[in-house]
Amino acid sequence: MILTVTPNPSLDRTYTLTGVRLGELNRAAVDTVEASGKGVNVARALHAVGVRTAVVLPAGGPEGAQLGSLLEAEGLLHRVVVTDASVRTNITLLEPGRTTKINASGSPLTEADADTLVAAVEDLALGADWVVCCGSLPPETPPALIGRIVEAGRRAGARTAVDASGPALRAAAEAGPDLLAPNAEELAELTGRAFPPGGRPLVRAALDAAHTLADDTGGAVLVSLGPDGALWVDPESALHGSSPPVTPVNTAGAGDALLAGWLAGGPDSAGRLRTAVAWGTAACLLPSTAGDVAATADLRRVQIHDLGVPAAGP
Repeated sequence: MILTVTPNPSLDRTYTLTGVRLGELNRAAVDTVEASGKGVNVARALHAVGVRTAVVLPAGGPEGAQLGSLLEAEGLLHRVVVTDASVRTNITLLEPGRTTKINASGSPLTEADADTLVAAVEDLALGADWVVCCGSLPPETPPALIGRIVEAGRRAGARTAVDASGPALRAAAEAGPDLLAPNAEELAELTGRAFPPGGRPLVRAALDAAHTLADDTGGAVLVSLGPDGALWVDPESALHGSSPPVTPVNTAGAGDALLAGWLAGGPDSAGRLRTAVAWGTAACLLPSTAGDVAATADLRRVQIHDLGVPAAGP
């Protein structure tokens, strides 16, 4: 079983339009809403292929009630830590060739909320294979909450993974989970580096930074490189996965699909990375984060390049 933790969940409302005219009335051709947050997206993709999952998240207000109803309708096993603050609503404006995201910050978690969330993680993690903490933290929430979630999973005997950014990613690195899953921009910020914009120079720069991060944490690193695929670095291997370019419909959720694909993939790192890149690519071609990425993923189009065993640290 894979337990996903989403400290700052959301309702995601997507408006599909032929174009956006700023300062004028715009009418959406399609309007959808779904339960979201990175951990929810990861669990949804895994659930669709029959991987047993559970979702734990804090939620409150009418929006929180709607989020719980949507999870129930999807058949996603979940536990809601009830809070006094309403769940945030994020907006996606989807036009041909362009995706515009408007994300709300969310509401702070009280100390009691955070304690209850950590306790729920430790309870549900008993017997889990992985505890996967994903996404941003609510405002004013101490980044140390990430480390507490990692420790809760560890105490329950599960392996741990974190997909976060900014101070939360730094706190995660200090906690030393089994897997960190940043994108290239997040990895550059964490390691204090400047990356080239794309292509082989980006792959080489990200590979070097991922080696450094893996040495520091003692765990593995899965790096999303957008159109340039993804990197996998662990003590035994360094791999680059790539697929032919596509014209994205909606890039929201592609990183979540990448992580879900790795968690659902085959018995070895190469197979997991192949699935991860295929799922991430498929997510870019769907209009929302609620689609079944595995159903449209094409593993045959993904190439895996062995970059050799990472160099030993000093």
